[in-house]
Amino acid sequence: MNQHRSQGRTALLVVDMQNSYFEFPELEEQRESVTGKVNELIRAARAGDCPIVLIRTQHERDRSTWTVNMHDDGEGFAFPGTEQAEYVAGLDTEGGVGLVKTRDSAFFDTDLAARLRNLGVTHVMLCGISTHSCVSQTAVDAFAHNFRAAVARDSVASENPELSRALLAFLADEMRQEILDQADAVARLRG
Repeated sequence: MNQHRSQGRTALLVVDMQNSYFEFPELEEQRESVTGKVNELIRAARAGDCPIVLIRTQHERDRSTWTVNMHDDGEGFAFPGTEQAEYVAGLDTEGGVGLVKTRDSAFFDTDLAARLRNLGVTHVMLCGISTHSCVSQTAVDAFAHNFRAAVARDSVASENPELSRALLAFLADEMRQEILDQADAVARLRG
């Protein structure tokens, strides 16, 4: 058992692998590749008995869950029951539990921290979309909730590569979070 597992469990947080985000052409180009890499992590998490949380953004048509910029633009997205709100085709959801969020961070106004603590989780590994927004904000909030976080660098994608590189550097330097390549991420989840 590695050092990380002996101190508590690791959960895999799969962030926003849903159709609405792949409407960006820069992300659509990466959809097949990132979905394959995320699926590899999901399989490793199952093999290592790590909890898998499938996180989706969803907003209400009545604007009650909209962000400030959505109100400014007069445009919502990922409404319940729409194709935008669904997981991207080919995502392996077996064994995962769902969590719906309305902000970039999966911790904001959700029960994610309590769920993780109830499962004995002390470490989280993040993958999904978008590196510079929802993934990094969830990682920052994991730090705020005293979870040790790692980001699986090969299993995240963004439509803003420059900002993504900067935020991954910030997570590593300021939050002391590990930025792992695919092989290391898989090995960590398998235990």
